[in-house]
Amino acid sequence: MLEIVPHGLHIDFLGRAKLFIALSVLALLAGVGSIVAHGGLNLGIDFSGGTLLQLRFDQPAVLSTIRDALNAVGLGQSLVQHFGDEREVLIHLPQAPDETGNLGERVLAALQERLPEQKIEIRRVEVVGPQVSSDLRQQALFAMFYAILGIVIYISGRFEAKWLAALGLAVVLFAVTYTITQWSPGVSPTVLIVVALVVTMGFCILLQLRYALAAIVAVFHDVLITVGCFSLLDKAFSLQIIAALLTIIGYSLNDTIIIFDRIRENMHGQRREQFVTVVNASINQTLSRTVLTTGTTLIVVIVLFLFGGEVIHDFAFALLVGMIAGTYSTVFIASALLVYWPRQGAKRAVSAANR
Repeated sequence: MLEIVPHGLHIDFLGRAKLFIALSVLALLAGVGSIVAHGGLNLGIDFSGGTLLQLRFDQPAVLSTIRDALNAVGLGQSLVQHFGDEREVLIHLPQAPDETGNLGERVLAALQERLPEQKIEIRRVEVVGPQVSSDLRQQALFAMFYAILGIVIYISGRFEAKWLAALGLAVVLFAVTYTITQWSPGVSPTVLIVVALVVTMGFCILLQLRYALAAIVAVFHDVLITVGCFSLLDKAFSLQIIAALLTIIGYSLNDTIIIFDRIRENMHGQRREQFVTVVNASINQTLSRTVLTTGTTLIVVIVLFLFGGEVIHDFAFALLVGMIAGTYSTVFIASALLVYWPRQGAKRAVSAANR
């Protein structure tokens, strides 16, 4: 196996864990603060509904002039932004075309009246109704929740030999979500999923499912960092980004499982007092694989980000941020949590590894 990292290298990752955890907390607070300050994410048309127009001007377009033209026809609440270069413009109209006429043609007529010297071409029109956008939001949230639930069940059985506990968790979650929906049929999917995730983490702590808990926290870290970056940069959050987040979850989990598996192998026959040393050694032993896997994947993602075009630009950006965060969280978040939260958890992790 090719080794980029010299054999025998020993970096004290856990010795610096508190510093990196503090940096992660600051990054998470910045992202959450940005979401609160903006009143939520900048939802794309998939989730917010409405009409999306892509226009091509033969000269650089002035966004303020376009907004004035839209305001004159009662569409002043529309979101207007450049798309790739200054001649391409995206207009997100918060309402779908009505039966009295085509909204795209109305916008084009208003712009041509305000900018008679410009040649304007409609390149794309997308329409999403309010019911469809609501359904898409729910499906996206549940997709992410079920992915995380699958992680809990797999890791609990794989590393802690607690398949029954993991399946019990699935039953409890089904019962909780079913009861909530029966008690309050109109409950928001967001509230339902938050309650389910709190129950999941509480269940992991109660049954000492430390490997699962560490993996879940690392996955949350990666998703929140990525979402926070989108809020800080005011990028549109669409179905493409949900696909990227699910990819990130799988990527981060793969990295985490590699290190956890090496920890379990190295702990056979070792004493509990050696757990921190073994975790550090395991991270160092898998470092070459981590660098190779992350490096080759990032090369492809960077190429997509730089040269893939505007259509997949945000998707590639989400993967870029998420994969960096995923590698970071595996080393400095998941492994550190396995050791330090709480100490009793490390003892039980050793016991599970020695079975």
